[in-house]
Amino acid sequence: MRALVSILVLLSFAPRAADAATWVVRPGESIQAAVDAAVSGDTILVRPGSYGGNGGAALVHVRTSGLTLRGSASAVLDASGYRHGVLVGEQPRAGAEPCPEPSVRGFELVGFTVRGAGESALRLEGVDGFSLRDGVYLDNARHGASLVCAAHGAIGNGYLAGHGAAAIEVAASSHVTVEETSVTASVIGIAIENSTHVLVRRNQVFGNGAGVAIAVQPQRPVPHTDRVRIEDNAIIENNLARPATPGVATFVTTLPSGVGILNAGGDHVAIERNVVLGNDSFGVAALASPLAHLDSRSDSFVDAQSVQRNVILMNGHDPDPLRAAVPGADIVFVPDRIDFQSGAIVEPDPDPSDNCYGENRFFTDSPMEVTGSLACP
Repeated sequence: MRALVSILVLLSFAPRAADAATWVVRPGESIQAAVDAAVSGDTILVRPGSYGGNGGAALVHVRTSGLTLRGSASAVLDASGYRHGVLVGEQPRAGAEPCPEPSVRGFELVGFTVRGAGESALRLEGVDGFSLRDGVYLDNARHGASLVCAAHGAIGNGYLAGHGAAAIEVAASSHVTVEETSVTASVIGIAIENSTHVLVRRNQVFGNGAGVAIAVQPQRPVPHTDRVRIEDNAIIENNLARPATPGVATFVTTLPSGVGILNAGGDHVAIERNVVLGNDSFGVAALASPLAHLDSRSDSFVDAQSVQRNVILMNGHDPDPLRAAVPGADIVFVPDRIDFQSGAIVEPDPDPSDNCYGENRFFTDSPMEVTGSLACP
């Protein structure tokens, strides 16, 4: 109560522009109380310091449209004991049911260091219109930023490290940009799953198990991954080793370490002007999705991919012995669905000829000279 009263007093003196208010939160006060009291158009300004709590679903849960949550990197959200540091929106429907209508329209997050969450530093669920900038997300159990059933937004100018799945996850989402962000020391740097119209540009992705992974997963609200652009990124030495994971196979457990860019079943994927260096299993690879066949709505195969004007060098020299079912190389194109343990073809691609390669700098491809047979017009 004391924290809420303090915030209300601050509001009475805060300057207003077009009826928007700025709520100031200081160490020892409640960010959640300010979020709950704010209305669309308001800004919650969080002063430097450490903010934590007793645990639960989220340290901060935003359900109101049109809010801005702002703090510097010195405003630290210690999410220990929480599933999420910041949760925006509501839980979407499970499984293959379509994404619900957005529960939050418009959200901006600027700054903050978020660490220690049991799942994600930041999770958006059913949000349309968002901007996530200048965040530092460290050592959260699974994800730094997880976007699920989200649309029309961007994440940029951040630093993410130490995540047990994808540092940035874009899932069942559309019209999303990931730009000018550094991602390291995570199982996957950036993962795009069952999403459309995604742009990944000008990022530094290094020291992860895999750099950028594009995939089609079964039983998701969106049955395909389509219209993805990966451009002008530095994707370097993503060779973080990890042990075999027991239990049911998922995309994360089947994905080799030592991957630069992998497209597993995505359509209309453009990979252009990237620098991809020193990834042990392969630099840029296109494979059929190993799991999409489990969903009758989905297509396992890569269609209409173009790989052009990239520098793809010094990759494929030491493939992951646990998971790499294809030979290592700078460029790998295996259009058929294969068994990732044996390498045997399970289902052939009926027509791989709509994929193309052009003006790339590389030394090795697999199968040998496959890029020459699939030259871009």
